[in-house]
Amino acid sequence: MSSSSTNASTEDSKLRGGESIDGVAKRIKKLYPREYFRKHLEFGIRTDGRKPMDIRRTAVSTDTIKSADGSSVAKVGNTTVACGIKLEVGVPSALSPKEGRIMVNLTMAPLSSPSHSKQAIQQRFMQDKVTESIAVTVLEAIQNAHMVNLEELCIKEGESVWVCYLDLVCLDYSGNLFDASLIAAVGALKSLVIPPTVVADDGEVMLRQGSGSNLTIIRYPIPVSFIILEKKHVVADPSAEEEQFQQGRISIVYSIEGDLCLLKKEGGAVILQQQLKKCMKVAATHAKGLAKSLAVFASD
Repeated sequence: MSSSSTNASTEDSKLRGGESIDGVAKRIKKLYPREYFRKHLEFGIRTDGRKPMDIRRTAVSTDTIKSADGSSVAKVGNTTVACGIKLEVGVPSALSPKEGRIMVNLTMAPLSSPSHSKQAIQQRFMQDKVTESIAVTVLEAIQNAHMVNLEELCIKEGESVWVCYLDLVCLDYSGNLFDASLIAAVGALKSLVIPPTVVADDGEVMLRQGSGSNLTIIRYPIPVSFIILEKKHVVADPSAEEEQFQQGRISIVYSIEGDLCLLKKEGGAVILQQQLKKCMKVAATHAKGLAKSLAVFASD
């Protein structure tokens, strides 16, 4: 009886000609990738097994780079981004003489893509200015959220302030680079230590002995990105494979307190009002969920 069941199961897993069902699926995915993804979406499931609005596991750790003034590593699924902050003394803006500045830069590590090709990564991300766009949006989200009080970066009003250089490096790319980048930036700012200083008569800024201080975190901006596929399907936290077929993108950032900090749409595909409302609800719920599950986002 047991042997008959085993034989039947084996036959069910194979098609005529002896090829397994998994083998046929892989062949279809390779030959007709767009159709493969479309068929999955029509049944309300994605090729990695997630439902349309499912978000991959998010993790973040801080103080990971000892040579930096603040650092973190964030993961969204397998997409991994490291952020290191270096402080440099700069001159404040004439319009904001008491405020320091934040600068963001994003690069791709040569082995971050499955292709393991530096040329392919540069062609995809550098020439298309994607990393530059993501870095700008990361800074925009931090500023819109009023995450930190920039006056805490002031050394001497009108003369010298701290400039925070946030260097983001993607170590492993599996889609949704913006979300991982912003979370890494937030974690690094959380861990940033501002050293004590003294200003000489000639205006030179010198470090003095003593322990530094952390920035006061006012709000934590938490992102969720969505893409539009086949002009009608919307999925959260897209994988790298899904991003190949995106026709539009929506990045939504909420604070853990429920304040909308950023809503940015890219691409020409239209999103319906009810779809956008659903996306905003998913993003707000995710922000509150991360606040409970990750200690780094605990209120000071």
